[in-house]
Amino acid sequence: MIRQFKQLWTILSLEQRRRLGFLQIMVIAISIFELVTIGMIAGFMGIVSDNSKLDYYLSFLNITLSVDTPFSRVLMVISCIILIFLTVSSLLSVIMTKKINQISLGFGHELTFRLFSFYQTQDWIYYIKNNSSTLSNKVLIESNRLVFNVLTPAVNMLSRLVFILLISIAIISYDMGTSLFVILFFVSSYVLISAVLKKRLQENGRLVADSNQLKSKIVKEAFTNTKAAILLNKRKYFINTFEKHSFQQSQAQASTMTIAGAPRYMMEWLAYVSMIMIIILNLIIKGDDFSSILPLLTIYGLAAFKLLPSLQQVYGNLATIKGNISVLDVLKSDMSLSTVKVKSEKNINSISFKDSFEISQGCFSYDNNDQLALNTINLKINKFEKIGVVGHSGSGKSTLIDVLCGLLSLNSGQLKVDGKSIEELSTWYHNISYVPQTVSLLDSTIAENIAFGVDYAEIDWEKVNKAVELSCLAELVDSFSEGLNSQLGENGIQISGGQRQRISIARALYAESEILIFDEATSALDGITENQIMESIEKLSGKKTIVMIAHRLKTIRNCDRIYFMEKGEITDEGDYQTLMAKNVHFREMDKFA
Repeated sequence: MIRQFKQLWTILSLEQRRRLGFLQIMVIAISIFELVTIGMIAGFMGIVSDNSKLDYYLSFLNITLSVDTPFSRVLMVISCIILIFLTVSSLLSVIMTKKINQISLGFGHELTFRLFSFYQTQDWIYYIKNNSSTLSNKVLIESNRLVFNVLTPAVNMLSRLVFILLISIAIISYDMGTSLFVILFFVSSYVLISAVLKKRLQENGRLVADSNQLKSKIVKEAFTNTKAAILLNKRKYFINTFEKHSFQQSQAQASTMTIAGAPRYMMEWLAYVSMIMIIILNLIIKGDDFSSILPLLTIYGLAAFKLLPSLQQVYGNLATIKGNISVLDVLKSDMSLSTVKVKSEKNINSISFKDSFEISQGCFSYDNNDQLALNTINLKINKFEKIGVVGHSGSGKSTLIDVLCGLLSLNSGQLKVDGKSIEELSTWYHNISYVPQTVSLLDSTIAENIAFGVDYAEIDWEKVNKAVELSCLAELVDSFSEGLNSQLGENGIQISGGQRQRISIARALYAESEILIFDEATSALDGITENQIMESIEKLSGKKTIVMIAHRLKTIRNCDRIYFMEKGEITDEGDYQTLMAKNVHFREMDKFA
C-alpha cells in the first residue's frame, strides 16, 4: 500500500499537492476547534456534577463573578456558549466535507482530463498499437475508479487520520492510562480485521479491473457488429458474455463494500463494552465516586462519538482503496506521461506547399524490425497533379499514404516539401485532407459534420455552402426539411453510403487543404454511386493536388501518374496506358475493375 500511495503522490501536480496541504491545515484548525468544544462540554458536565468546580474553572480563566450571581444564570450562559460552539463546529464540519469533496473530485477532473488529453496528443502509430476500447475504458471507467475509489477515499482518509491523531493526543493528555487502553483497543481491532481481509480485497480489485476491461470490449464489439449479430442470430452471445462479466464485477464490488462497512457494527458494540469497563475500573477498582468520573465519561463519550465514525471512515476508505488500488497498475504509466499540454492549432507554424512534395529513400517498419512495410520508396508529387496508388492488399498502399500525410515518421529516408525535409510533421498536417474508405460521421447536423471539430457558432457558412456545391451534396441537403441543420443520427444512419462519402468529401473541402487523399473512398459503393463520386472528384482536378488509393483501376484511369506497389515497394510507375502496356500485374488487376 505504501508503494501505491507513493505512486498516487507522484501523479499529482505541484499545484494539487499544495491544495492537499492547505486542506490538511484546514482539517487541523477545525479539529482543534472540535477539541475545544469537547473540553467545554466535559467542563460543563463537571460543574453540573460538582458546583465547586465552577470557581476553579473561572479562576483558571481569570474571571470573577459577583457573589450574588445566581448559579442557574451562570449555567444558562455557559450552555448558550457551548450551543454556539457546537453549531459552529457542525457548520465547520459541513464546510470541511464540502472542501474535501471539491478538492478530491477536482483532482479527479484534472487527472481524467490529463489522461484524455494525453491520448489525444499521441502520434498515429500509438493508436495502431493500442486498442481503442482499452483507451476508452481507461478514460471513462478506470479513471472513475481512480477518482471515486482511490483518490477521494485517500483524501478523506488522510483528513480523518489527522483528526483522529489530534483527538487521541487530547484524551491521552487527560488520562494517559485509560486513553491508551481505549485507543489501542479500537485501532488494533481495525488492524486485525484489515490484515485478515487484505487478500480478499486485492482479489476483488483485480476482478473489477478485468471485468471493466472485458465489459468495454464486449460493448464496443456488440454495437459495432449489430447488423451481423441480428442476421446471424448471435445477439445472445454478446448478452450472455456481458452478463457474465457484469455479474462478476457486481459480486466483487459487493464484497468490497461489505468488507468496508461490516466492522462498524462490531465497533459500536465494543464502544459500549469499553464505556462499561471504564465505569467498572473507576467506580469499583479505583473507588472513585460518580461525580468525579462524570467528566471522564463525558470526554470519552464525546471522543467515541467523534472517533468511531472517523475510524470507520478510515477503515472503510482503506478497504475501498485496497479493493481498487489495482487501477494504478492500469493507469500509472499513462498518468505519469500525461503532462503534455494540448497545443493550439493556431500556434503551429505551417509549411507552405508551392511546387511539390516527395518521399526520398523512405523505409518504414511498424515495430522497427527487419519486416519493412515500406522499402526504399522514392515518389514525387507535383502541385495540382492527380496521382494514383494501386496494388494488391498488403502491398503497403495505406502505410505509404500515412507517411505522405505525416501520420507516420520514416525509420530512414526523408519526407520533403519543395526540396526541404520536414522536421516537425505537425507543421504538414494542415495541407492534407483525408477521405477514408469507411466514413465515420458525428451524431450531429450536416453542417457540423462538414465543418468537423468547429463549434456551431464558429462555422463558416460560406465555406460550408461551397463544399456542398463541389461535393454534389445539394440534393441531399434539400431533401431534409431543416437543410444543413438536419440531424444525421449515429454515424449517419439515416443516409446512404454514397451520401456519407459525399459528406466526407465536403468535410475535406471545408478545410481548404491543398492536398486531397482518397483512401479507396469508392471501393464499398455500387457502380452508379461510385461514378457520381468520381464525377465530384473530377471537378476538383486542376484545383487541388489529388492522391487516390485504389484496387479497382477504373477509379484511377484519369490520373496523371500511377504508382504500382508490391510488398512495400514501388515496382512501376506511369500513366494508365503505359502501365497497361508493360505491367502484367497491372493488367491482371484491370480484369477485375
